[in-house]
Amino acid sequence: MKRTALLTLLSISTFTTAVFAQQDSMMLDKIYHESFYQGQAYDNLHYLTKQIGHRIAGSPAADKAVVWSKSLMEKLDFDKVYLQDVKLPYWDRGPKEKAYIVGSKESLNILALGGSVATPSKGITAEVIEVQLLSDLKKFGDQVRGKIVFVNKPWDESIVETGVAYGLNSSQRSRGPAEAAKLGAVAYLFRSLSSSTTDDYPHTGGTGYVKGIDSIPAMAISATSAIKLSEALKTNPHTKVYLEQHSAWKGMVQTHNVIAEWKGAEFPDKIITIGGHIDSWDVGEGAHDNGTGTMGTLDAIRTLMALGYKPKHTIRLVFYMNEENGVHGASTYGQVAKDKREQIVAAIESDAGGFAPRGFDIKASAERVVWMQQHWKPLFEQKFWVSRFLQGSPGVDSGVWGQHFPNTVMFNFRPDPHRYFDLHHTAKDVFEAVDKRELQSGVAAIASLLYLVDQQIEQP
Repeated sequence: MKRTALLTLLSISTFTTAVFAQQDSMMLDKIYHESFYQGQAYDNLHYLTKQIGHRIAGSPAADKAVVWSKSLMEKLDFDKVYLQDVKLPYWDRGPKEKAYIVGSKESLNILALGGSVATPSKGITAEVIEVQLLSDLKKFGDQVRGKIVFVNKPWDESIVETGVAYGLNSSQRSRGPAEAAKLGAVAYLFRSLSSSTTDDYPHTGGTGYVKGIDSIPAMAISATSAIKLSEALKTNPHTKVYLEQHSAWKGMVQTHNVIAEWKGAEFPDKIITIGGHIDSWDVGEGAHDNGTGTMGTLDAIRTLMALGYKPKHTIRLVFYMNEENGVHGASTYGQVAKDKREQIVAAIESDAGGFAPRGFDIKASAERVVWMQQHWKPLFEQKFWVSRFLQGSPGVDSGVWGQHFPNTVMFNFRPDPHRYFDLHHTAKDVFEAVDKRELQSGVAAIASLLYLVDQQIEQP
């Protein structure tokens, strides 16, 4: 009798699971249809990139993006839309940088790294010491003094997941100026973090200095210009380079995160955060990084609203300010949420471009990830070609504020990685580099995940 009852319960459970899976599958079909036929992310991205353009945190363009994106949110059925004050230092690039090989006058394409100090007004002319790794500088000792340190380390092209290749080299960008300055270098030249070796676009990015060590000008050099300089050094080890840049910190400014809330019907005090950063570097138009992330997460919520969906949990959309050069927006968001003792049960971040969606990295226990692989991955994989559901990083902004919320389950949207770092932090990151179908497919994937998280986050 007991065995029969157990089998009956198991049969009911299996049947119920199948029914819910069918309902979820039908909902995902509706989400994808709405996103492809009625999606607004691509059109909104066009305005953001063409009418506002690049928007480094603290700049007038960034403030314009804040006001405009708030107005977008106010057009939807959010229960509340507001700005969250963020105070941060404003760094300005100044006039275009100059670099050339002395004697030949052969130009080199460079960009000041974010946060770099300027050269003297008349520039710097010095010999160059080339290394692949910062650790190699030690063997040069006093020879580094008065020289330009040139770190010329190509990344590993055999790594398909380009974010990993990026990560292996990025610490040399951030630590390089201080390490070179310790040995008396006068400037730091860093080979751009790029998956391309065939274009002449330098990639900017953040760098830093260490208190008590002289701050020296720091620049990224394009891959082809790095190859050109390296060849010149092989011919003449005493080759000199001229560098000039005028970047500077402009003091503290007041800016904002942009936040909208869609109140949950069953668990209004439990929050699902979704979004990305609204700022960008000051070259290109900030299309993939991170116009697609902000406009995509906004459109994911619009998609659910258009389908008449009513969330269980409160869904909070956050456009963070200053991810690129300080993460002050995420830090502020986390501190405020901590002080209010908020219950943030889940977070979704989009900050890896608008290419075709491949899945999500998940910051959660191994048991939870296995549950999601068993229950959610089949809904995405066969029909929508979205198959990555792996334990991994939560994303930069979520990772910063998530330090206050260690039990929050976090998802990091992962598009196809192959082309992103061709454009990342360059003048090539423009609207024309974004494909509408790929972008709206990503919107659908994010909206689908948001739906499943809202429905089932308490289940595993």
